[in-house]
Amino acid sequence: IAPGIRVGYYRQDFSTLNFDQTVYECLAEAITETGRLVEEQYLRGTAAGFLINGDIMKMQIRYLSEGQKGLVSFARLVLLQPGLLILDEPTNHINFRHLPVIAEALDAYEGAMVIVSHVDEFLWQIRIDEYLELDR
Repeated sequence: IAPGIRVGYYRQDFSTLNFDQTVYECLAEAITETGRLVEEQYLRGTAAGFLINGDIMKMQIRYLSEGQKGLVSFARLVLLQPGLLILDEPTNHINFRHLPVIAEALDAYEGAMVIVSHVDEFLWQIRIDEYLELDR
């Protein structure tokens, strides 16, 4: 990995999230970590793309469902603008009707990705250049 490349890591246990923060605080912090100023419209637009809006933005992360935590984690990754994504079972805890939203965002991502997943149907929706399939 080249110096200066930001790495985004999606953990299935959500330990990259600060459970004491509100969703808004978490997402705003992701923007400031990149050295940019928080633009309300950009933050809320990105959040809405992951079905996060309204009262959810005011909630502490600890009170979200596992699926909502997953969506917040993905929105946070988009706001961090990493050059490399490492995704550990990104479909765990996510409602299956929300998977197309996640797949669309990952398919549009232009950086490098390493994905560990057991859901082939999800992976087929994403532009992936090389696969390494491990036997069970």
